[in-house]
Amino acid sequence: MNTQASTTAAPPLRVWGGAAVTTSLATLVAALLFGGGGTSLAVPGLGDPGDLTRWGLPVAKAVMNSAGAVTVGLIGMAVLFPVQRGQLGGDALRALRAASWTALVWAVGAATVHLLTLSDLIGQPVWQAVGGEGFRSYTASVAQGQAYAAVVVLALALIPAARLTLGHGGGVALLCLAVATLIPPNLVGHSSSGDYHHSATTSIIIHVLAMAFWVGGLVALTWYAGKRGRYLPKVARTYSSVALACFFLIATSGVLNSWVRLASLSDLATTAYGVLLLGKVAALIGLGYVGYTHRRRTLAGLDAGRPGQFRRLAAGEIVIMAAALGLAVALSRTEPPVPDDLGTISRTRELLGFPIPPEFSPSQIFTEFYPDALFGIGCLAAVLLYGAGVLRLRRRGDRWPVGRSLAWLAGIATVAFVELSGIMTYSMTMLSVHMVQHMTLMMVAPILLVLGGPITLALRAIKPARRGEKGPREWLMAAVQSRVAKILTHPVVALTLFVSGSFLMYFTGLFEAAMREHTGHMLMSLHFLAVGYIFYEMLIGIDPLPKRPPFPARVVLQLLAMAFHAFFGLAVMESSRLIAGAYYRELEIPWLPDPLDDQILAGQITWGFGELPALVIVGVLFVQWYRSDEREARRFDRREGKAEAERTAYNSYLASLDARAKRDVE
Repeated sequence: MNTQASTTAAPPLRVWGGAAVTTSLATLVAALLFGGGGTSLAVPGLGDPGDLTRWGLPVAKAVMNSAGAVTVGLIGMAVLFPVQRGQLGGDALRALRAASWTALVWAVGAATVHLLTLSDLIGQPVWQAVGGEGFRSYTASVAQGQAYAAVVVLALALIPAARLTLGHGGGVALLCLAVATLIPPNLVGHSSSGDYHHSATTSIIIHVLAMAFWVGGLVALTWYAGKRGRYLPKVARTYSSVALACFFLIATSGVLNSWVRLASLSDLATTAYGVLLLGKVAALIGLGYVGYTHRRRTLAGLDAGRPGQFRRLAAGEIVIMAAALGLAVALSRTEPPVPDDLGTISRTRELLGFPIPPEFSPSQIFTEFYPDALFGIGCLAAVLLYGAGVLRLRRRGDRWPVGRSLAWLAGIATVAFVELSGIMTYSMTMLSVHMVQHMTLMMVAPILLVLGGPITLALRAIKPARRGEKGPREWLMAAVQSRVAKILTHPVVALTLFVSGSFLMYFTGLFEAAMREHTGHMLMSLHFLAVGYIFYEMLIGIDPLPKRPPFPARVVLQLLAMAFHAFFGLAVMESSRLIAGAYYRELEIPWLPDPLDDQILAGQITWGFGELPALVIVGVLFVQWYRSDEREARRFDRREGKAEAERTAYNSYLASLDARAKRDVE
C-alpha cells in the first residue's frame, strides 16, 4: 500500500517533461537577452536574417541537443539490460523503439539548425537562403554545413537501425553510432578557433558526450521507472556510477575549456559570457547534490520496492538539467571574452596553435603551461580511479602495497609533467625538447605505471558479476586473456613495437605530419606511452598476462632494447638530413637554435637518456628473479618437508607393524 502511494505521488511523464521543456526555453530566452545572443552573429556587412532565424536557431539547437542526449540515453540503457544468449530482452527492445522516435526528432532538429545557420551566416531570411547555389555550396564546402548535414544523415540512419537491432552486439554498435552523431557540431564554433583550439575542441567533445550520457541516461531511467520496469534497481545503480563519472568529466572539461575562453578570472563577473558560465556552474553544483542524494537515499528505496521518491527527485533533476542545457545553447551564441577571430595571425602561430613562447630556458619548463584536455583529464581520472580502488580494498579489510601506489602516482605525475608543462610547449618548436618528452613517455613513465599494477588492483577491487552475467571485472579479465593481448605481449612483438616505432616515426614523413596537427602529436605521445607500457609490462609487470618469458630471456630482451635504442640515438646524431626540416624552417622564431645543431643535441639526449632507465630495469629483473627463486625454494622446501613428514609417518607405521608382529610371535 505504501509502495502504491509513493508511486502514484510521483509526477507523470507529461508533467515533468512539460516542466523541463518550459524551464529550458525560459532559461534560453533569458540568457540570450542577457548575453546578447538574441542578435544575429552574421558576418558584418550582410543583411538581417530576421527574427525567425535569430530566435529559432537557438531553440532548434536546444531541441537537437536534447533529442540527441535522450537518444544516447535510451540506447545506453538498452545495452545495460540483462541479455539472454546474446539477444536483447523485451525492455531493451522497447527502449530502442523509443530511441527511434527521439532520433527522428534529432534529425528534424539538426535539419532545422542546418537551414537556420545558413540563413544566419549569409544574412538572409531562411526562405531566401535555401534557394539557389548557396545552399549546395554551404552544405558541401562550409564546415558548419557539413557538420549539421552529417548529423541529419546519421540520425536518420539510427531510426531503422534502432528498430532492427535485436542482439546485444548490435546494441553496442548502435550506441557507438549515436555517440559519433554527437561529435560533428562540436568540431565547429567557439572551440574550433583561437589559441589552444585543439585542446578546447577536445574538452568540449568530452563535455558534450558526458552531458549526453548524464542527461539522456536520467531521462531514459525516469521513463523506464514510469513503465514500472522490473530491472529498475539494477539499471539505476549502474547509472549512478556512470553519472558520477560524467559529473567528473563535465566539471574538469568545463574548467579546461573556460581556461581557453576566458582572459582572466575577473571575466567571470565582468562579462556576460562569464556570468552565464557561473550559472552553468551553479546548475552543476545543484545536480551534484541531487546525485549525492540519489546515492544515499533513493537507490535504497528502489531496492525496497519504493520507486516514488526516486521518480520525484529524478524529475526535479531533469528540470535543472533542462536549465543547464538552455544556458549551454545561449553560451554558444554569446561572444566569449577571448575572441574567436584573432585577426591576421602569423604562419608560426597558425602552426603551433598558441602564441609564440618566450625564449627557451630550463626555468621556462616550470613556468609555461599547456592546457591539454585529453592528458589533463586523463591523468586526473587515472589518479582518482586508482585511489578509489585502493580505498575499496582498505574498507574491505584487504591490503595494497604502498610502494605500488607511489609508483603509480609517480608515473601519472611524469606523464602530466611532460604533457602539460613547458616541455609540451617547447616540444612543438625544438626537436631536442621533443626528444626529452619522447624518452620520458617511452622509458620512464611506463616503468612506474607498470610497477603500480593497475590491472591487478582493478581485478581485486571490482566486484564479480552475478552468475550468468558479465560485468566490468569479467570484461577486463577477458581483455587481459584475449588473443590480442597474447599477441601484443609476445616478447618478439613487444620488442619490435618498442624499437621500430622510433625509426619509422623519425626517418619517414610521419613525424612531420604529426607535428603539423595537434591530433597527430597527441596520438604520437599516446603511441610512445602505449608501446613502452606493453614492453615493460612484459618484462617486469605484475599484472596477470597470459604468459611471460623466463627471466634469462627478459634480461636478453632488455639488453637488445638498449642496443637498438643507442643505435637510434646515434642515427639521429649522425643524420645529415633534417628531421621534419620543412616544419622547423617554417617556424619564424628568432631565438630558435640552428635546426641541425638542435637535431644533434636531440640525438645526444636520446643516446644518453635511456642508459639509466635500462640499468634500473636490469636491476629490477635481477631482484624479481632472486625473489622468484626464493619463492620457488620455499615451495620446494614445503613440498619436501611434507614428503619427509609422510615418509617418517610411514616408516613409523611400518615399525609399529613389525613390533606388533614380534609380540604376536612371542
